[in-house]
Amino acid sequence: MIKRRRPLFMRLATIPLAIALTMSAGVGVAMAASVTPPTAYTGHVQSILPTSVVVTGTVNPNGAETLWYFQYRLSSSASFTSRTLTKSAGSGRKDVKVKDSLTGLAPATSYSYRIVAINSAGTTVGGVGVFNTTAAPVVLTGAAGNISSSSSTLNGVVNPEALATSWYFQYGLTTAYGSKTPTKQIAANPGDRVVSAGISALKSNTTYHFRIVAKSIAGTSIGADLIFTTGLSVTLNSSVPEVIYGDFVTLSGKVSSGIAEVHVAVMSEAFDRTASSDIATVITASGGAWSFSAQPTVRTTFKAIAGGGSSSPVVISVAPRVYLNVVSGGRLLTRVVAGVSFANHVLQLQRLSSGLWVTWKHVRLNSLSKAVFSTSLPKGVTTIRMAIGPFVAGIDQAAPGYLAGYSRSIQYRR
Repeated sequence: MIKRRRPLFMRLATIPLAIALTMSAGVGVAMAASVTPPTAYTGHVQSILPTSVVVTGTVNPNGAETLWYFQYRLSSSASFTSRTLTKSAGSGRKDVKVKDSLTGLAPATSYSYRIVAINSAGTTVGGVGVFNTTAAPVVLTGAAGNISSSSSTLNGVVNPEALATSWYFQYGLTTAYGSKTPTKQIAANPGDRVVSAGISALKSNTTYHFRIVAKSIAGTSIGADLIFTTGLSVTLNSSVPEVIYGDFVTLSGKVSSGIAEVHVAVMSEAFDRTASSDIATVITASGGAWSFSAQPTVRTTFKAIAGGGSSSPVVISVAPRVYLNVVSGGRLLTRVVAGVSFANHVLQLQRLSSGLWVTWKHVRLNSLSKAVFSTSLPKGVTTIRMAIGPFVAGIDQAAPGYLAGYSRSIQYRR
C-alpha cells in the first residue's frame, strides 16, 4: 500500500502552530523564572503593655506563596532570640498589612523587632524597630505644705506611664507609717500628674514621715520617705516639687507669731553636700508671711530658720533641659543642658503612637552634650520628642542628682 504524503500547503500550515506552542512553553518558563523574593517592611508598634506588644508590618508576596513572622530580642542583645508563629500572606502581588503579638516581655525594657517574609524565591528581612515596654508608675514624693499644728497637705508627682493608675500617701510617726490617705485614680495617659491629699487630726510639735505609693498592672512604685513637723516656729512650702534646669521655684511660708519684719534665713543643701548653706535672708510681711525665689541646679533640700527654730525640709528635684529641633535636610538636633555634662549619654527619640511614647531610635550625645542625626520616620506628620533614661526603679534618673528629662514634643513631617 502506497502512503500518500499530505499536500505541501497542509504541511506548511502546521509550522506556525508548532512555533506557537514552542513560544508558549518559553513564556511559561520565563514567567516561572520571574518570581522574586517577597517585599517586607517592619511597621510601627500598635499597642504596648508591660509584658506584651502588638507590632505591625507590610508584606508583598510578589506572586508566590509567602510566609511571614516577627523576630524580637532585647535591644542590648546581638541576635534575635525570639519569634512569633509563621503565618501566610498569600500569593498575590499587592501589599498585605500584617500584625502579631510579641509576648513574654519584661516591663520597662527596651526591645528590637523586625519582620521576616519567605517565598520560593528567597527571604526578605525588614528594618529593625525599637520599643520600650510600659513601666510601673514613676513617682516623686513632694514637700508637705500648709503645715499647721494639727494638719498638713501631702504633695507628690505620679507619671502613670500610659496605664490606669491608683495612688495614695502613707504617713505616720515612723517609717512603718500606719496611716494612709484615700486611694485615688489617674487615667491611662502619659506625662506627670501633680497630686496632693490633705491630712488632719495630727499631734502638735510632732515629726511625721510620709511617702507616695502608686500602682498599675505594670507594678507598684514607692516614693522616697520625707518628713514634716507640725506646730513649727516657721513653715516652708514650695510652688512645685520639681523644676527643669534653669527654672525657679517659689519658696514661701509663715512664722507662727504672725509678726511682720521677722528675719527668715533660707538654707539649701545640694544632694551631694553634707551641710546646709545660707542662701538668703528675707523679712516677713503682714501676717508673718514670707517668700523667696530659688534656682536649684541639682536636687536640693531647702529649709527656713526663724525665731530659734527651723521648718520641715523641702526637697526640690531637677530635670535637665532637653532641646529638639529640625535642622537642614530634615535632620534633627538634640542638646542637653544641666549643671553637669551629659557627654556620651544615650537619649531616646520617641514617637507618639496611639497615645503612647514609643522609642524609635537611640542617639548618643557628643562631647558637647549634643547630637545631629537623621532618621526614617513614617511618612506624614509624626509627633516626636527626646527622652533621657535609663529607667531605675523608684526614680527615672538621668544622672546623679537629676530626674529624667524630656524635650518639648514637635511635629515632624516626612
